[in-house]
Amino acid sequence: MGTGAFYSGGFLTMIDQYRRRSPRLFFCLLLLSTLLSSLPAMAETTAENLAADVAQLNLGLQGYSIGKKLTTAQKKIAEVHSGQKAYAGTYKFVDQELFVVVEKKTDSVLAMYKRVPRADKKQLKAMVAALMDRFGLPTAMAHEKIVYWAYNRHGAISEEDFERAKKNKQIPGLGIIATVKLNSEIAITPDKGKDKEKNKTSKSTVVKQPATGTVYFIVTSDPLVKAFLSHK
Repeated sequence: MGTGAFYSGGFLTMIDQYRRRSPRLFFCLLLLSTLLSSLPAMAETTAENLAADVAQLNLGLQGYSIGKKLTTAQKKIAEVHSGQKAYAGTYKFVDQELFVVVEKKTDSVLAMYKRVPRADKKQLKAMVAALMDRFGLPTAMAHEKIVYWAYNRHGAISEEDFERAKKNKQIPGLGIIATVKLNSEIAITPDKGKDKEKNKTSKSTVVKQPATGTVYFIVTSDPLVKAFLSHK
């Protein structure tokens, strides 16, 4: 029996038998087949919706925004300042010390970051101030060395909402789709002399902080990056 005969005869006969003997099973098989065939389109639509949600947050620096495509002018900058090692399916370039990671297929920004090695306290404070000026009050701070901004599709998540969700172990329920995170090897603390009470602490209890260290911040969307990796 040829292939054509199989599809026109035996296979269709088998399907017809399922339909007659077990209508419910036939319906389930038909529904499953329909769902499986539509999964790629559904996944693509979901990724597009996620990218749109991230893009409308307008998170970024120097005119670059995660989730948004590069402009013609930005693509020219990328061409001039290319050559950076990048993950498969992406390209990376630097614009005034800001590194930008872009998906090749869509020219959409996946992340941007800046790293300052051997930064001193003055440089650290300037960076924190610039980020707060751009993104507002942070969602959380930790260990005097991490500043964190979190966003869901509705916008910035407040410190109060974040702490409440953290206390109730409901952070996934916040629906975080994008973050800005600064990490510092030196503590983000007030200048000497500005807090007299703290300055009265005995020398034996003071932990000596390094004078310089690496300061690093990144703007990205973990869900968007995961969606890219799953479709690469």
